Amino acid sequence: MNYPSLKDEFVSLYKTKELTDCNNRFVKDGIINPALFAQQKIRVLFIAKEHNDLDPTTADETYTPDYSVWWNHHIHLQFSHRVSEWAYGIINDFPDYSGIEEGNKKHEALKSIAFINVKKVSGGAAADPILISKYIEYGRELLHRQIAEIAPTIIVCCFRDNWYVEHLFGFGPMKSTVDKLGVGIWNNINVVNFYHPSARKSKHGLYSQLKEVIALVKAQ
Repeated sequence: MNYPSLKDEFVSLYKTKELTDCNNRFVKDGIINPALFAQQKIRVLFIAKEHNDLDPTTADETYTPDYSVWWNHHIHLQFSHRVSEWAYGIINDFPDYSGIEEGNKKHEALKSIAFINVKKVSGGAAADPILISKYIEYGRELLHRQIAEIAPTIIVCCFRDNWYVEHLFGFGPMKSTVDKLGVGIWNNINVVNFYHPSARKSKHGLYSQLKEVIALVKAQ
């Protein structure tokens, strides 16, 4: 994110529209490690709904609400483990899952991507669909600017419901792939809708399913 100017625009927009949660903690997102991201032949951007703030009372000086700080340091919680596995698969053409835990492969992949939420202020364990749709509606222009700054070659949306993606990018009904997951093209960038990283499904199964979806996208 072009920081702090774009952050200030998001914050001002949220307050002007008096959106629920607008006074919650702002969580910085974007490219995790610019040097590594620039080296990638496939530049992956993951998009999710909102950050689940596990301890909203912790001061920013201690918590540092910034994905680049967290994920450059380590892989933390199931959410980031799944993102790291999916990133590793996409970047490396989906080698066998059995070798993914070797060395520092997962963490290196996690550091080599970009990640954003459509709602920049934190929420709780369960996202409110109506509220998320409002943040997308009002923030769409700024989100498009942020995505354009990141300049990914592929976008993976972690929404499961294709409607969010259609709403964000102005798509008509998305082309369905396996398990009714959608794919589309925005500004010549392939867009894939997939599961939320915390989905209660087999991690091996999710890896294989994403491989299948990406293969279908490449074949288009």
